[in-house]
Amino acid sequence: MASLRTFPVVQVVNTNDRAVGGPGGGYRKFLNSGQMSSYLPLWLSSAGYRTAYLGKFMNGLNSRVSSPTGWEWSDFLVSPFIYSFNRVVMRRDGGKSIEYRGWHQTDVLRLKALEVIEEWGGSDKRPFYLEIAPASPHVRPGGWPTVPLERHMGYFPGVGAPRMPNWNPVDELHQGKPGWVGKLERMNESVVEMVDASMRARLQGLQGVDEIVDDVVELLEKKGILDNTYIIYTTDNGFHLGQHRVTGGKGLPYISDVNIPFAIRGPGIPSNRVTSIPQTHVDIAPTLLDIAGLPQDKWPEFFDGRSLLPEWQAASDEEALSSGAAVHREVMNVEYWGSSNAPAGPYSQRHQENSYKSLRMIAQGGKQGWLFNRWCTSNFTELYDTVADPYELHNLAIDPDEETKKLMGRLSGLLLVTKSCGTDTCRRPWDVLAEAYRNSTAHDPKPALQISFGSKLFASLDQAMHPTYDDFFAQLPMPGFQFCLPLQLASNEGPYFPPESEDLGRKYRQKSMVEEDAEDRYYTTNGTLTVQSDADEYFGDSSQRHASVASLYASARQLSEEEMGWEVEIEGCDEPDSECWELYEDD
Repeated sequence: MASLRTFPVVQVVNTNDRAVGGPGGGYRKFLNSGQMSSYLPLWLSSAGYRTAYLGKFMNGLNSRVSSPTGWEWSDFLVSPFIYSFNRVVMRRDGGKSIEYRGWHQTDVLRLKALEVIEEWGGSDKRPFYLEIAPASPHVRPGGWPTVPLERHMGYFPGVGAPRMPNWNPVDELHQGKPGWVGKLERMNESVVEMVDASMRARLQGLQGVDEIVDDVVELLEKKGILDNTYIIYTTDNGFHLGQHRVTGGKGLPYISDVNIPFAIRGPGIPSNRVTSIPQTHVDIAPTLLDIAGLPQDKWPEFFDGRSLLPEWQAASDEEALSSGAAVHREVMNVEYWGSSNAPAGPYSQRHQENSYKSLRMIAQGGKQGWLFNRWCTSNFTELYDTVADPYELHNLAIDPDEETKKLMGRLSGLLLVTKSCGTDTCRRPWDVLAEAYRNSTAHDPKPALQISFGSKLFASLDQAMHPTYDDFFAQLPMPGFQFCLPLQLASNEGPYFPPESEDLGRKYRQKSMVEEDAEDRYYTTNGTLTVQSDADEYFGDSSQRHASVASLYASARQLSEEEMGWEVEIEGCDEPDSECWELYEDD
């Protein structure tokens, strides 16, 4: 059985790798914190799988640091060439950097993926896992649009960014937005043209990704293993193009940034079924181990997600929930630290003070939905009814009525738990709050009436909104920040609920940063500052659509260290106001 997906699986809460670059995250933090000793390829290998990874792994992976280990077959894109689509440089199995001159990155990854399947595929062979991670349609450094394959240039003439109600909104609809977002002027004609050009480039770039999918599925079928293969198609983030007047980017809590493609094909999964049960990337790793047949007592103890396999195989959401296959989940926590890019070519901007904590709720089969945000800028609060207001334009946290205040108390309580949760408290945050309520009334000589729902006091928003619990939720502290910082610092983000969650999963990783008061802090790193831009020539014409792997390797050339650029030591990264993270390539 084969299993294929795109983009790395990361357990963010317990790894504390919370940014694409230093000081809060990136490959060097992943490496130095010892997390390579227990991650996906090792878990799958223990289940008897062969494992392969092709493409982008993490920012900061370059020729001067050791490559990720644990993969039987690996070929990683390396800095500073990850987003140089017509200058493809990769490292195979930790070896030297190899350039494939005359090729577009997406074609290179497509041919390499087919090579893995050709060699490993077959019903009589060991099961394998292949992860394909193309950089397309990512923007290039400087905020310039992605570069598609030459054969797809000119596609989608006249197409622009979707003009939804939250696209470049008028002043009346832009009121209530926080910090730098709320201060944005409407995009002028020149900026709009750039945003539309970026949209076309992204659509063109995705044509090459579609070709990867087409060729992989075709070869799996030819090998006779398609019907015994799970395929997961997803991405690491959404992208806004003009929504809320922001020219581009992915660093906001709104629906354009956090709602992502998540399509699955595989044995026992009904075709054309759409689910409204919230599912997130932290659920992917346990799902893969479930697919691989690894017993749960062999799973890492730090998983915050759940296996989605029973939900995928259910005929409907009702069946999944009624059978107990789905852990009751209506809550998703999204957090962000540091600055946010707004790429738009010559109009690109970088906005500081973009840290926030966000809770998104989808309940009653999608009939009820809320978005609750707390920002580092004066702990500004947002609340949106995402069913009545799907474009998130009307901030209900401004001058709320009494019922809205009660609702905000429940959502704030959930965010208080999920912002620092771990394992079961992430999967069942209502249980944490219900237990706290039970304890708070245990010694009350005249306890308030306790409304019990089965064995629980409350396990959903509707149940928690009962007036019995008003006083309990009203006395809970609201989550927030003391300062806007570029990474998570425990002392900056209290209080914690329960109190032991302030540990933030430290027991699952090694110390990787400058230590102060036993807290992960700022991190001195090296950065590769020589970034090669795309050449004036373009590659990936129609003649390369069905080119052979042999023709690809005929173009391969090993690069010298001088050609790969140089590194410098960046000083001052141990200071809260340092700008060292600015030197990383665009995220």
